[in-house]
Amino acid sequence: MFTKFTATWRQLSTCLALSLSGCISTGAKVAELDDPFLPVKPAVVSIEKEAIKSVTTTSSTQPVNLATIEDDQSNSDVEQVSHQAPLSLSPSNVDISDRVFPIDLANSLGLGGADNLQVRLARTRLFQAQAKHFAAKTLWLPSIRFGVGYNKHDGRLQSTLGDVIEADRNSLFYGGGLGLGGAPLAGGAGGPPRLMVNLSLADAYFKPLAACQEVAASGAAERIATNDSLANIAIGYHSLVESHGLLANANAARDLTQNMLQLVESFEREGFSSKTEVLRAKTALTEWQRKVSDVQRKTVVRSAELARQLRLPPQVQLVPVEEFVVPVDFVDTSLEVDGMIALAWQGRPEIAQYAARREAACFRVQEEKWRPWIPNVQVGASAGGFGGGPSTAFPSAASRSDVDVLAVWEWQNMGLGNVALQRQRRGQLHERVLDIEVMRDQIASEVVAISADVASYRQQVELARESIDAAQESYQLNEQRIRANEGLPIELLQSISALADARDAYTEAVANYNRAQYRLLRAMGNPAGVPAGSEKIVSK
Repeated sequence: MFTKFTATWRQLSTCLALSLSGCISTGAKVAELDDPFLPVKPAVVSIEKEAIKSVTTTSSTQPVNLATIEDDQSNSDVEQVSHQAPLSLSPSNVDISDRVFPIDLANSLGLGGADNLQVRLARTRLFQAQAKHFAAKTLWLPSIRFGVGYNKHDGRLQSTLGDVIEADRNSLFYGGGLGLGGAPLAGGAGGPPRLMVNLSLADAYFKPLAACQEVAASGAAERIATNDSLANIAIGYHSLVESHGLLANANAARDLTQNMLQLVESFEREGFSSKTEVLRAKTALTEWQRKVSDVQRKTVVRSAELARQLRLPPQVQLVPVEEFVVPVDFVDTSLEVDGMIALAWQGRPEIAQYAARREAACFRVQEEKWRPWIPNVQVGASAGGFGGGPSTAFPSAASRSDVDVLAVWEWQNMGLGNVALQRQRRGQLHERVLDIEVMRDQIASEVVAISADVASYRQQVELARESIDAAQESYQLNEQRIRANEGLPIELLQSISALADARDAYTEAVANYNRAQYRLLRAMGNPAGVPAGSEKIVSK
């Protein structure tokens, strides 16, 4: 009995080894993703802490000097106040220096890419797709079952010859085995399995192939989430820079208006001006103070939005470390729009995502095409001890082994059901093909529109720079006339307003240009990065 039992289990072990060697290879190999629910690796944590440390250690010592353009530093008294942005932006003027942190674009992208929720969500979906792919590859493997089965019957029973007899019996089976396709163990009093199977060889072959493409689609979705997240962070950072640039401009205009008010009051005391001009100067000063307060509010709002994207406490006031508002270049502007579109079609992960889904749909079409011609199978093998007898005794317990193998071909609904499934799969394939065409059209539209934005904002930057030069010269000439007693201080009011408007126009044009650059970078399928000097990054 023991020898027979051992030989049976050797046969089962051999079958299991053959199944393992043949089933795991179905489908392409995909890099396994770490479990996203496990704690973050120490290396990643240390990088994040180092990034945060680089932001927080300079919070109380490094000033924020944000000038509109670099050339303005050497010109007259206007520039002496144009790059003085207050660190504390609390409306009540409470010192919150312990919560003000300078930050640059590199740290912003590092913090956002390390722990962005949308990226983590996409990574979790990729992990699920990999699990489904692994499950599909294991359809060939039998299930291992073991246990004890007891059967008790009292009363009438029909024998094999058709006679109805009175029988009181019981049986006991203990052992285990392997089952493929949901086959029950053949032990106990049950007979062989009937033609009811649930493992299609078509599913076992084509499902891993389709699941592999779904993993590729989920991987592309993770890259999409990463690109979107980094682009939004870069755009949010440049919006923060813009708000601080506008704040520096408003502070400069306010201080210039304050100086003008002092001159008007001095001229009024000496009898060279009137009370009306003093009141006009005070009104202008009040208006600039109101604008400074409003721009301070915008800096707090944009800081809170960037902190949300970086998953930092919203109470933290982020302040850019840049000294100047300057345009950045990433995409080679010498490229034609058609070339940009071609590069975008090659680089966008959305195209790769839809292409993988199209390939998965192709495998599902083939699956339904071959389903009627490939059998369903059911395999079961068991070994153990079996005994039975009348009443509650088991006098005939001995070893037992059973093997059941079934192959069943099925044409659903006289074959018409298979035809319906094939048509459904072909329709899904055509839908995936159309998805690619729609995405290609959308990408082309995005590239054309954003490249037009880039060109327009570049021209606006140059025009705004010229406007600043003209407004600066106008202010200096008016100031010289006043100091030479050839004019009244109130005449500076229009020059101050024109200079502030020109600086605001330049700041907004540069911010729009930088944001458009990052949108174009994303439209061409590249993640946002930090510009290295004047080097331009071309999509590949």
